[in-house]
Amino acid sequence: MSGQKFEDDVNQGLKILLRRTFLASFGSGLIGPFIPIYAAQLGASSVEIGLVQAINSVSPSMSQIPWGLVVDRVKRRKPFIFLSSLLYALALLLLLQVSGIIEFIIIILLSYVLSAMAIPALNSLIGDYSSRIGRGKTLAKLNAMASMGSMPATIISGYILHRIGGEVEEMYRIPIILCFIFSLIAALITLKIKSEPSYEETFSIKGWAKALRTNPYFKRLCMLSMMQGFTMGLAWPLFTITVVKVVKADMFQISLLNIVSASTAIIVRRFTGRIADRAGRKPLIVLGRMGLFLIPLIYAISRTVNELIIVNFIVGILMASSDVALSAYLLDISPRSMRGSYISIYNAVAGSLTFLGSVTGGYMLDLCIGAGLGFEESMMTVYLISIIGRLASGLLYLTIQEPYKYPAKFEEELKEIFKEEVETIDRIIAEYKRIEDEDIEWFEKLLEQGSRK
Repeated sequence: MSGQKFEDDVNQGLKILLRRTFLASFGSGLIGPFIPIYAAQLGASSVEIGLVQAINSVSPSMSQIPWGLVVDRVKRRKPFIFLSSLLYALALLLLLQVSGIIEFIIIILLSYVLSAMAIPALNSLIGDYSSRIGRGKTLAKLNAMASMGSMPATIISGYILHRIGGEVEEMYRIPIILCFIFSLIAALITLKIKSEPSYEETFSIKGWAKALRTNPYFKRLCMLSMMQGFTMGLAWPLFTITVVKVVKADMFQISLLNIVSASTAIIVRRFTGRIADRAGRKPLIVLGRMGLFLIPLIYAISRTVNELIIVNFIVGILMASSDVALSAYLLDISPRSMRGSYISIYNAVAGSLTFLGSVTGGYMLDLCIGAGLGFEESMMTVYLISIIGRLASGLLYLTIQEPYKYPAKFEEELKEIFKEEVETIDRIIAEYKRIEDEDIEWFEKLLEQGSRK
């Protein structure tokens, strides 16, 4: 009976996490995608945009070390998930009073440090709520729910920003307030979680440090992420500059770009969870990481929104390929009592180099312009360095090893998925034709009866 009750509590906990993920993503989707644009509209320089982009994308990762340690020490997850959403929402409300870029940077940094509180707690809880065999599908569902929450929020917010226009402070007032409301609801729904699986292992800083030194899977993954993180970050400030100054996209178009990547990711994630569980995590990680060089490549030649739509389509595929598999891989190679610490350390190590790369990218652009290169030549130079670095570091992911064996091969599973999808489409077409034939037959009988009368 107790086993059945535990299973029921786990199922209920997963349902609550899915709802919480949707609501939290809806809240963050109202303002998160526009943070670098917000900074540019406040008059930020190239270096400041690089800093904001780094904070926006990396500070939650870098802040996870202390939060992960505390989560594993306390062995409670629900309070951290609740407080994270609540404090993040309250911090973002301070943006309503911001007029300068320095204040803006401080508030954004504070909000993302607070939001980072939930990440190791969530990952640790998901690890306990899912088995190794079904972990990929569970993570795929959660990631899909996050995309389903952020997509409508971003398009709604983009429309609001486009329609209001005018002063920057007035433009963002409604999205910030809506973000607060949905983040608050996401915090409150977390309180409905009844059961947190417990573990008996004792947390130890010494044991944790030893585990990090002796875990070959984790050491290699951190090393590879550090290498790629720097070259990834180099192009981040250039992305914002390209959107604002080169393509000159309006706020609604910017929201559409995020929708393209998120909707593509939702479609592809229908299959990535299954592939990760059946054929292993490595093929998807390699595919996602090797393809990252395409993003700065297309941005470098983009002059209209159409090219940016293409690149965001590719971003969606790469996101769906690697994020589920990478999260599952981290949970696979992390000791149960230290999952929060492992994941937070990984994100912080990888994020610190990405942060450095983003700030460096902004400085490099200014240096190239100061050295006499034109704006386009300077942008192309930094983009080229990022492209080469991303490609070279992506290839190194071929060296990672799986901790477990899986029943299928990547190519075989892809063929099986393709076969099943074709069969499904054929069934749908056949059913449609059957209904159409019945309608035609019914109509012909009706005409025949009418002619007899």
